Amino acid sequence: MMASPQEEQPYPFVDLCDEDEADKAFLMSKPTCFLILGKPGVGKKKLATKLAQIWKCTLIDVLELIDENISASTAYGLESKDLLNQGQSVPEELIVKMLLNKIETPEVIHFGYVLCDFPSLSEEYMTITEQIEIIRNLKLKPDFLINIKCPDYDLCQRLSGQRQLHSTGQIFQRYEWDPDIIEKRRKKKKDPNKAGEEEEEAEEEEEEEEIAEAAADQYMLAEILPHLVQRPEDFLENVQMRIEVYRDTVLHLLEELMAEQDSQYLIELDGNKSPDELFTAVIAHLQSMGLRNGAILTRLQSAEEEMMEGLENDEIFRALASCKLVAPRYRWRRSRWGRACPVALKDGKFVMGSPDLAVSFLGKMYMLSSEEALKAFMLNPRPYLLPPMPLPPCKVLVIGPPLSGRSTLCEAIANHYTGKVLDMDVLLKVHMEEARLELLEQTRAEATAAGIAKVKEKIDMERMFREQVALGNQEASSDKELEDFEESFHVEERSSSEQMSAVPSRVQRTGIVTCTTESTIREETSTELSTSQMEEPTDSSLRTLDSDITSDHPEVQDMVEKAIQAALQSPILLPPEIYVTVLQEAITELAKTNKERFFGAPSKGGWIVDNYPPSAEYWAALTEKELLPDVVICLKNNEQNGKYLLNRLYMANKDQVDAEILKRLTDEALKRKQEEEETRKELQEMLKLEAAESVGERDVPTGSLEELNVLEQDQIEQSLDSAASEGKAKSKESLTSQHRVSLRPESSTEQSQIEPESKEYSESDGITEMHSSERLQEVKDIVTELGIELPEFPEDGFPDVPEMEPLKNKISFFMNLWQKFELVISEAPLVQVADIEIEGQTPKMLLELCDRAMKRSLKYHGWEITQEDEDEEQEDLQAEAEALAEEEEEEEEEDDAEDEEEEEDEEKVTERKRHMGDTKHFCPVILKENFILYPGSYENGAKYRDNYWYFSTSENRDKFLEYPEIYISHNKPLKVPPLRVCLLGSHGAGKTVCARWLANKLGMFHIQFEERLQELIMLKTGVRVGPETEEEDEEEAVAMQEMGGSPTPLHESTETEMENDEEKRSPEQKELQLTDEEEAIKANLVENEPLPPEVLDNIVPEWWTKEPFRSTGFILDGFPRTVDEATYLAERGLCPDLVVCLEVEEDDVSDRILPTLLQKWQEKQNQKKEKKQKIKDLKAQMREGQIMKRRAELLAVQAKKKQNAPARPEGEGDDEDDEEEDDDIEAVLEEEFPKEEDEVEDEDEEQESEAIERLKTEIAEKFETDLSNMQAVQEELEKILIPQVTIGSKRKPRIVCYQLYKKLKDLVENRESLFEKCYPISVSLAHKMIALSYKHPSNFGEWDPIKLSEGEAIKAYQSPDTPTFPVIHRNHIYFFASKENRDKFMKNPIKYIRQPKPKPTVPVKIAIVGPPKSGKTTVAKKFVSVYGLMRLSMGDAIRMILNDQPDTELALMLKWHLQKGLTAPDELAIQALDTALMGTVCNTAGVVIDGYPVTRKQVNLLEHMKIIPVKIFEMQIDAQEVFRRALLDKQSSDRPPYPLHNSSQILSIKNSCYRTQVEEIRAFYEEQHQNWYVVDAFHSKWWNWNKLLEETQKITKQIQIYLERIRQGKAASIADLCITPQELLSRLGEFGQYCPVSLAEKGELIDCSVTPSLRFAAEFRGHYYKMAGQEELDKFLNTPELYVPPLAPHPLPLPSKLPQKLTAADVKALFPMQAELQGYCPVTYLDGKQRYEALVPGNIEYAVLYRKKLYIFESEEKLQKFMRLPEKYWKQKLPHKLPPKNEPVLLTALPLTGYLEQGVATAIIKAMNEVGCLKPKFPFLSVKKTALLFIAYHLKAFNPRSSDYVRKKYKRKLDRFIENCELIPYLGTKMTKKYKEPPNRPIDLDHKLQTFLSLKGVDPASL
Repeated sequence: MMASPQEEQPYPFVDLCDEDEADKAFLMSKPTCFLILGKPGVGKKKLATKLAQIWKCTLIDVLELIDENISASTAYGLESKDLLNQGQSVPEELIVKMLLNKIETPEVIHFGYVLCDFPSLSEEYMTITEQIEIIRNLKLKPDFLINIKCPDYDLCQRLSGQRQLHSTGQIFQRYEWDPDIIEKRRKKKKDPNKAGEEEEEAEEEEEEEEIAEAAADQYMLAEILPHLVQRPEDFLENVQMRIEVYRDTVLHLLEELMAEQDSQYLIELDGNKSPDELFTAVIAHLQSMGLRNGAILTRLQSAEEEMMEGLENDEIFRALASCKLVAPRYRWRRSRWGRACPVALKDGKFVMGSPDLAVSFLGKMYMLSSEEALKAFMLNPRPYLLPPMPLPPCKVLVIGPPLSGRSTLCEAIANHYTGKVLDMDVLLKVHMEEARLELLEQTRAEATAAGIAKVKEKIDMERMFREQVALGNQEASSDKELEDFEESFHVEERSSSEQMSAVPSRVQRTGIVTCTTESTIREETSTELSTSQMEEPTDSSLRTLDSDITSDHPEVQDMVEKAIQAALQSPILLPPEIYVTVLQEAITELAKTNKERFFGAPSKGGWIVDNYPPSAEYWAALTEKELLPDVVICLKNNEQNGKYLLNRLYMANKDQVDAEILKRLTDEALKRKQEEEETRKELQEMLKLEAAESVGERDVPTGSLEELNVLEQDQIEQSLDSAASEGKAKSKESLTSQHRVSLRPESSTEQSQIEPESKEYSESDGITEMHSSERLQEVKDIVTELGIELPEFPEDGFPDVPEMEPLKNKISFFMNLWQKFELVISEAPLVQVADIEIEGQTPKMLLELCDRAMKRSLKYHGWEITQEDEDEEQEDLQAEAEALAEEEEEEEEEDDAEDEEEEEDEEKVTERKRHMGDTKHFCPVILKENFILYPGSYENGAKYRDNYWYFSTSENRDKFLEYPEIYISHNKPLKVPPLRVCLLGSHGAGKTVCARWLANKLGMFHIQFEERLQELIMLKTGVRVGPETEEEDEEEAVAMQEMGGSPTPLHESTETEMENDEEKRSPEQKELQLTDEEEAIKANLVENEPLPPEVLDNIVPEWWTKEPFRSTGFILDGFPRTVDEATYLAERGLCPDLVVCLEVEEDDVSDRILPTLLQKWQEKQNQKKEKKQKIKDLKAQMREGQIMKRRAELLAVQAKKKQNAPARPEGEGDDEDDEEEDDDIEAVLEEEFPKEEDEVEDEDEEQESEAIERLKTEIAEKFETDLSNMQAVQEELEKILIPQVTIGSKRKPRIVCYQLYKKLKDLVENRESLFEKCYPISVSLAHKMIALSYKHPSNFGEWDPIKLSEGEAIKAYQSPDTPTFPVIHRNHIYFFASKENRDKFMKNPIKYIRQPKPKPTVPVKIAIVGPPKSGKTTVAKKFVSVYGLMRLSMGDAIRMILNDQPDTELALMLKWHLQKGLTAPDELAIQALDTALMGTVCNTAGVVIDGYPVTRKQVNLLEHMKIIPVKIFEMQIDAQEVFRRALLDKQSSDRPPYPLHNSSQILSIKNSCYRTQVEEIRAFYEEQHQNWYVVDAFHSKWWNWNKLLEETQKITKQIQIYLERIRQGKAASIADLCITPQELLSRLGEFGQYCPVSLAEKGELIDCSVTPSLRFAAEFRGHYYKMAGQEELDKFLNTPELYVPPLAPHPLPLPSKLPQKLTAADVKALFPMQAELQGYCPVTYLDGKQRYEALVPGNIEYAVLYRKKLYIFESEEKLQKFMRLPEKYWKQKLPHKLPPKNEPVLLTALPLTGYLEQGVATAIIKAMNEVGCLKPKFPFLSVKKTALLFIAYHLKAFNPRSSDYVRKKYKRKLDRFIENCELIPYLGTKMTKKYKEPPNRPIDLDHKLQTFLSLKGVDPASL
């Protein structure tokens, strides 16, 4: 059974899982920038200096800026220096330019800045407005505005108290030099310290500090004070003037700037605090927002620098990784750049960095190549590390043999890297043409001279030959010599043509390589001469002997033309200098537009060189010009001896090669034919001679001679045929040794292979296609005549013939060149060589191989675990142990945890602390390939990216190290396979029950191994197999044998039944033949024979590899059972995640199984008895049938005897004879068919006691076997590190199932985090790592992810004393509030980082008011204890000012009032509260204002100071509860010893005062801010706390969502944001208070101003919009752009076209304006389809003014319809016929009927309706009179004009009348015809009967 899979979490990861992606996100982020504002001298520069120092950002200060420019000798610095030397000040213009230039420097772009002197008070160059506008338009805008607020008085006192030491320029504050203050401070320290005993060490330290301070004070008073002077700018009047200027010119503009700033990024500080306190407040605010400081770079300088020069790369990295170690086990990691310099690589140069110039950044090491590169990298590493870096510069040289796909690959690389192919043939085209012309001229001259010499030589040879011929005596011999001579010349001709098509043979001094030599020309000339000699007549040749041979001779011209053709076809190789010069020019031109290739492209590189000669000379030329490529790619075909490339070459030159093959075969065939002809001729001559001789000897007749000739001719032909047949047989043998194929057209190559370039195609052969085809056609004609066929060859091969040797030579020639060239390349250490095999590779695959080769040195590299790694790990363990020993004592829980660690095995501790890879301890290769968790081992381990990876085998490790990228996670964690569990246990342990229950619980498959085997065998047999089945079969066979063992033949019916049963059996059952696999399964089930691995391969692997098991998981019940099966799993890599072993005792198994087995035994015994009885009955039936048959036979015999016997007298002894005969027959039958005796019970029959003993023995033996097998299986699985769990299964199955589920629960629930590993660290180490940028802070910041997932919205304040538990997960650091949360996260980190991103941190600001004893202070203190908020009552705020700032103006004024016994005025109290709210806790965590405000004046002051709590909770209780709680407090034992103001009188006064004021306060806040919330405080304090916390969480989430959506540019709800009606009106959008959604979708104008609530209001683009309801609000929040301009379909009409609702007074004021439609309701009229009946007059209470017209409506509903759709209803026309107007008529003026209708009709109708329903009948009155009386009473009782008394009077009469009328129906139902005795009557029957009778003759009106 399987459950549906869980739905994947919809949220993305909060933090990036990939380390490189996390680094990239940081590099692309904007640095944090600060702008510090405040009055002159408030302490901006001190704060900026501290902030820049700690936050690692750049301080931009005017004085330092000037000094920096002067030191750097910049243009601005030189100008400033000149001005200062002249005694002038640096102008503002120059300062602003330097400032703007500084902000754009690389250092500021990386680290950010702190700006504190801008805007300046001076407006000489630029006004304050312009300066602020510059701030708004900066490229790096300030993220934080820090405003230091300080009262003018306090600031003037501070600045006027400053003194300067003129010798050093040092500034001293008043508290440092004033003797009075020093004396007060000294006296204060002499006061007794806090109560309690202090440690001696602390006292000694304090004494030392006091002595040091006293000495410093003495030195100040004696040595420094006399030399202090006051600067003019510190004079009080000057300070006041500067502050006044600031307030008048700058303050207002800065307030506007701060109003535009996001409130979260605006930090307001109390300037009366010390610089350290201000800095602490800023840092606390930044940390609460989860921001990180600037990422610093660390210069790695090792003490072993001199030794690094000769070290290998690995040794260098190991040495640098330990430099300035962050912490044990946290070394600097290797980057993708390796040793390559990032700065040089960005410039397009691949240069190795120096270990002496190594730095660390983001936890990784980088080596720079020069001091300049180091300086640039240290200032701003971002541009050198941002993608696409590290990217190869793409300087590539591609070489390869012909048709290897070189040019195609070059184009692919160029497209991939957006580079350009530099084809040397194209670049050198002009140079080639010039060289070709020069070659042709030289060839022409040489060929002409050689041709003339050849012609002369030819003539001489011809003359000599003719003379020899003339001297000859026999013509035959001369002819033969002539033929030989011709043949020799033909041979020379062929050799010369081959030489002309060969490779160039000589290099001239000019550097141009030619292939035409004088010897070649000479051979060609001799060939031509020989040919012409045989063709031209002798006379013509003789005539030319004496003539002069010139260049115009035709033969000379022919030879010159052929030499020129050969020169045109020969390749030209230019000198290296030309190649390099042209290449350099092309690269220089390319560099001009190189950066435009793509974003971030290096300035150099981007070229791929093709067709460059692979020669040492040409490589040396590249080296001289510094044009060496970074990668040389060589395409090869070494597989199968170059078969793939030869096939390409053959297909490209197919016509030429086939023509040469056919020519060779044709020549051979012609030669054989010629030899046959010569043999035939010789035989003919011989036969002729013999015939002639025989004729000459005797005279033969003519006819006989002819016959003889014919006979001889036949003999000759026979002999010739025999000779020819022998020759043909030989030729056939030679031809058939090769495969033959018919000539067919060239097949096109597959798309998956690289297409050969046309250029290489043309270069590979020197013969054009036309020429080849013509030549081939000529050869084909001859071939067809001779019946010759081409040799056959495979489709992907080539013919192995001699004609392929030139093509093979080309490849061999290139390989020889490459071997020499590769040796030359190896001398350049930075040049990489990539040998790529082209066979079986597609263009895409080749490109991937090339890309991998180019990026080989720019990737992470892994290595096998070495001894050095083990040594480093031991060093880390030792360092960690020493660090733990040096730490201070921790809490007891931590000590216990440490003790447990010490008790653990050392290997387990090492393994737990070891940083593992993405698959933890599982083999990543098997996981990737098979989706199986196979535990790896440390022996087969490797390190990759400084993490440990375990592998199952060394082969898998090598595979991983070759291409690790395909096995690791990138943007998300690796997918974890489903849970796979093997459940083992002895027979009877409860495996199947537990497995089935657990599978249903977890939604997995339950696989019972033996049942699966049964299923497989039952497919063939149809029945189960096993020992029990075999026993049953044996018993059935015995029974059948018993049935068939009867001595007599069976009855016919029985035979027929048996035959039918046999016929019913199918042929398959009759001839059941099992396969070998099925036989093995049957043997395993029956005899426990082991299953061969081949059989298991068909059963087991599919559960791991095939669906649906592969993705769902399973519980495998009862496998593996033996060691062989466990070994099989290990060998096949089919590892379960867990092996669960159920342990049980033998007695328990016996108790469980024995009853079942005994029951089966009893059932078998019963079945045996039933079978025996059936057999007995069947035998009896068969015996009866046989007896009947035999009796019939005997009777027939007897009757026959009677017929044959002599006749006897009738009646004589007949009866006696018949009886005797019958007795004889019966005797025969009894003898032949004796009765079977009752079977005696078999003594060997097994008794129940014996069966029990046997079964117990079998159970014990089976248990021992299973137990030994299970132990062996456990030992075997331990070898492959499969985790095992042992569970005792003695208890009930449900308990065992629960225990099993508990064991597997974590594996199931935390399945997605199986590969994740977290490492807890200390708080100090966490902050150090973040400060050094070794690890990234999580996007959770200081939020606890566990609390956040639980819905927490209030972030607790993190003080230095707050315990925090940081954890490293992947590349981020997370902070937790408790160990429990940390441990929960470590179990399943994926669950908690896959949740919505944390919302912006919002400090809580709430107020709690209520009467005394309402519990407000208790709840406020609870907020303080749980979340660390600041609790502020007004007394707390005042005391804070008096204690912390006693010398401020506010403190002095408070003291003045308090010392006079006065209460602090509300104005001063509010100032104290405002100052306290600027504290660190209030700005970061929040504040709870306890018991304030309580008067309307205080509310007004809070409004004036902009102090608005987001929620004000009113704790509401009655006075009685107040006094009850006060009484309980008095009785409490925790009552303080001093008296409290909680007497009943005081509480009564406080309560009454509160209730007097609270109504007005509540009304104000409900109206203005809608932030008042009433809490029923009558409940317990826990209920009150939960209620307030719930509401506070709710409003905090609302604010967080609002801030987040507004920052993202989305629409956000503004409900509960304390927006006042005035602010709402000022920021309303284009639709005012009309719903934009209704207007856009329905065209309806819905006015939302009727309600002041902002529940359905939203903000978008700085404007407010109100919606009609929740549905409209949701639509607007999702897609606000569709409902506001410019996409809004309907704009809001002009105000004059908007409907305006009027009151009745407004309508009267519009007199004499008349209502439209004569006062009829337009909505009713139109909705009624403008019918006459729909003309309904309106009511002036429902009036609307629209388009200056008045409309009156029937009801409020109709009015609202018109208000929504005025355009629909406003323009209507009344019909001509109108209903009469309803003019008022006096009631008394109506006629009687009209009067009655208008006056009493309604009352009469109601009365008649009542009388009709009741149908009354008064006793002894008629129905009519009764009805009239009822109506009269009803009219009186319900007359609205009567008084209450009269109506009540007649109502009573009416009730009595109705009661009397009900007597008749009552008596009618209760009185019967028969008399009943009084006891049998109803109780009230007599009374009602008497009443009925008493009414006779009585007037009803008198009752």
